[in-house]
Amino acid sequence: MIATSERVRGYGLDPDRLVWHVPVGAVVDDFQAIACSDEEGLAVPSGERDVPLRLEVADESWCPQCLSLVSAADE
Repeated sequence: MIATSERVRGYGLDPDRLVWHVPVGAVVDDFQAIACSDEEGLAVPSGERDVPLRLEVADESWCPQCLSLVSAADE
């Protein structure tokens, strides 16, 4: 699935995490709209990548809201 990542900084000794979001539309002025929010998005996004639904990389996850919206659209 096409996705763009958000880096979530870890606290203390916790590692940083990547959260994958479903992008909506094109990047405009270094801002990428995402499926899970009508108001928020990613500033200076990482670019779009083809990301598997089943992630097997440590400290990476899908945004649960983005996945539920995509699953609902497929039904």
